[in-house]
Amino acid sequence: MKRVISLWLPNFATDRLCRLRQDWLDSPLGLVRENRGQQVLYAVNDLARNSGIRAGMTLADAKAILPELQTSEADLAAETLSLHRLADWCNRFSPWTAPDEDGSGIEFAGGGSIWIDITGCAHLFGGEDALLREITTRLSAIGYTSYAAVADTPGGAWASVRHTSYKRRRWVIIRTNRLQDALAPLPVAGLRLSPSTVAGLRAVGLRRIGDLMPLPRAAVADRFGSEVADRIDQALGFRPEPVSPLSPADPWHVRTTFPEPIGRMEDLEEAVRKLAPELASILETDGRGARQLALSFYRPDGNIDRLRAGTSRPSRDAAHFVRLLLPRLDRLEIAFGIDAITLTASTTEKLLPMQTALDRAGKEDSTGIAELADRLSNRLGPGNVVQMTLQESHIPERAVTATPVTARARPVPAAPWQSGCLPGRRPLRLLPRPEEVEAIAPVPDEPPVMFRWRKQVFRIEHADGPERIAPEWWNDGLGVLEAERSNADTESDKDIPATAGTVQKNIRDYYRVEDRRGRRFWVYRAGIYSPGDQPQWYVHGIFG
Repeated sequence: MKRVISLWLPNFATDRLCRLRQDWLDSPLGLVRENRGQQVLYAVNDLARNSGIRAGMTLADAKAILPELQTSEADLAAETLSLHRLADWCNRFSPWTAPDEDGSGIEFAGGGSIWIDITGCAHLFGGEDALLREITTRLSAIGYTSYAAVADTPGGAWASVRHTSYKRRRWVIIRTNRLQDALAPLPVAGLRLSPSTVAGLRAVGLRRIGDLMPLPRAAVADRFGSEVADRIDQALGFRPEPVSPLSPADPWHVRTTFPEPIGRMEDLEEAVRKLAPELASILETDGRGARQLALSFYRPDGNIDRLRAGTSRPSRDAAHFVRLLLPRLDRLEIAFGIDAITLTASTTEKLLPMQTALDRAGKEDSTGIAELADRLSNRLGPGNVVQMTLQESHIPERAVTATPVTARARPVPAAPWQSGCLPGRRPLRLLPRPEEVEAIAPVPDEPPVMFRWRKQVFRIEHADGPERIAPEWWNDGLGVLEAERSNADTESDKDIPATAGTVQKNIRDYYRVEDRRGRRFWVYRAGIYSPGDQPQWYVHGIFG
C-alpha cells in the first residue's frame, strides 16, 4: 500500500528570513508585497500573529496595531528556490520527494509544503512514528516550524496535516484503510478547493468532508463543478493523483546515517568504502553497470553537498568506485558535520557477467585503460580527457570528433576509409582546418604541378588521384535544391542542373602529391572547373 507524507511548514517564508537574519528571531515579523497598489502583508510569524496581525492586512493597518513590527519585501523566487532545496534535502528520508508549490489554495499564506513518498522506507527508521518524529525534530533544529501527516493518499495526508489539533506531538498517522473515518470530520477546505468553492459549499450546509461522501458525484459536479468530485475521489483513493518527484527516483542507491554528525575526513572515507560494495552488489544483482555516480552528503543545517563521477564504460567494480570518489572528498565543507550519506548510480547501462582469468593479471587491458581514463577525467574535468570518435560524415574534418571519455557511447559508423579506400590512401595527420594555397594545375581534372603554401613553393613530381568526396545533402542544403527542382514549372526547368552550381563548388577532388624533396601532401580542389570560375586549392593533410 502506498504511503505518502504531507509535510507542512506554515511559517516557511518568515522562518527562511529569520535563518538569514538571526536578530529577527525574537521580533514580530511580516513580509510585504504589493497588491493593487497597496502594501499588503504576505506572511507573518507567530509573534506578529499573537499580537493580532494577520496576513492580508495592509501595512498601514498592521503598523497602527503593532508599531514595532519588523517588515521586509517578499521574495517569491528565493522562497521557491529554498523550498526546492529543502525538498531535495528530504531525500535523506526517501528517494521520492517533491515540493507542493500550489497546494495551499490560500492567497496570503507564506507557507510551504513538501510531499515525501515513504512507501517501503519507514522500516529503515524504526517505523512511521519514529520517521515523522525525526523529520519534524530535524526541521525544528534548523529553524523551520513543521507538521507532518502520513496517509494512503496525498490528498488524505494534506487534509489531515492542516486540520488536526496538535497537542503533544506535531504529526498524525492515518492507518491503512482508515482514511474515510479520518477525513469525515475535517472541513471541506481540506480538499484543496478554491476559497470561492469552499464558500459555496458552506452556504448550502456542506461544511465537512463527511457531508460530501454520500452524495452522488454527478450531482456534486453539476452544482459545484468537477473540481469538488475529483478532489474527494483523490483524497479517498478512488482516483489516482500523480505527483512528479523533484528528481527521478534511482533504484540503484545505498545510504548510511550516523547517530551524531561526523566531521573527520577519515570517517567519511570509511563510509564511502562501505557504501561502494553495497552499490556494486545491487548493480550486479540487476545486471547493470554504473556510468554516472552521485555521492550526496546531508548536513545538519539543511544543505546538501554532492560529488559526481563518471565512467567511460559501465562498471560495478567497488574498488574502482572508491578510487573515483575518494580524491574528490577534499571539496566538501564539513564544518557542521555530516549526518547522512547516499551513493547513487544515477545513470546505468546493461553489463553482462564477465569471465575473469585465473592468474593474477585478471583484468583485460581495455578495462585498465578505461579505469585510468575515468580517474584522469574526474580529476582534470570531463571536458579535458577526450577520445576520438567516428562520425557519420564523408567530409574528412567532420568524420572524427573529440568527445569526453565519460560520454555515453554511441554506435560507431563505418569509417569513410573503410569503404572503398585502401590503407595508406589518407594521411594520419590532418590539419585543424584546410589551408588555402596558390596552385597551378592543368584543367579540368589534373593534379597541381606546383603550389605555394606558407610562403614556400612546392614543385610536384608525383601525384595520385583524384578521390572525389561530395557533401552530405543533409548538411549542405542539397535537399532544399532538390525540392526546388521538384517544384519547377516545366520539364525543361527540371532537366537543367539546378543543383550543379551549389553541388559542384562543394565537391572535393583529393590528390596525394609528392614534391621533389620527397615531401608528401594531401591536397584537394574545391569545386569543378567551369569557364570563368576557377576552383580553389587547399592543403588538408601531411603524410609521414
